Amino acid sequence: MQLEQQETFTIQGPQLEVFGQIESRLPAPAKKRPVAALVLAGLALVSVFGIGGARLQGLRSRTARLYSAQQDEYGHSIQGDFAAQTDAAASLIRVAGNVLGQNDADVQAAQAALDAWNATSDPDQPAVQYALNTDLAGAVDLVYTAATDVADAKAKGQLDDLHDSFTSAQATIQRAAADYNTQAEAYNETVSAFPANLLAGLWQAGPLQTFAPADFGNTTGNGS
Repeated sequence: MQLEQQETFTIQGPQLEVFGQIESRLPAPAKKRPVAALVLAGLALVSVFGIGGARLQGLRSRTARLYSAQQDEYGHSIQGDFAAQTDAAASLIRVAGNVLGQNDADVQAAQAALDAWNATSDPDQPAVQYALNTDLAGAVDLVYTAATDVADAKAKGQLDDLHDSFTSAQATIQRAAADYNTQAEAYNETVSAFPANLLAGLWQAGPLQTFAPADFGNTTGNGS
């Protein structure tokens, strides 16, 4: 009786090149055969059938949406609160300009911070938004303090109301962003471990920025 010939599984073309790159990035103990062969075979199945990689990509997308788009039960979102905050900042700067004069240094600094936010703020870059928001909040506080020191009762009332709106939006943003940061940090921890760190490159599921100071060179955008 003849033994039935077994069919072999072969990775060819671009897949072979990809897994060759992965093999070169394995930890030293895992590069030894047959360990490397088993690891690469497992990763091949994951890549071909979408097991693991697709879930990782989906987790990244869901986590990113907490910051960029998701609304809470009241219809609020982080980006919507940013819009309300910058509207309050624009109105406060205008009133402060009427009190102090448009050429006042604090007025100009606050306007420059607002212009920088409007020109470059990107919901797919939480670390960038953090830096711009921090600059804007500091500039608004300075111009508010300077203007209320010399404003008449009517203008002071306007400044107080606008500053309350600004700081209220800021507090809401910080609370929501803290929840997002917790989820993003958990995701980043997951994606940094083997073999997820290898799958992340194949599935475009790299680490997420947090709403916090960051080394921009070591973080990626948060597009989903």
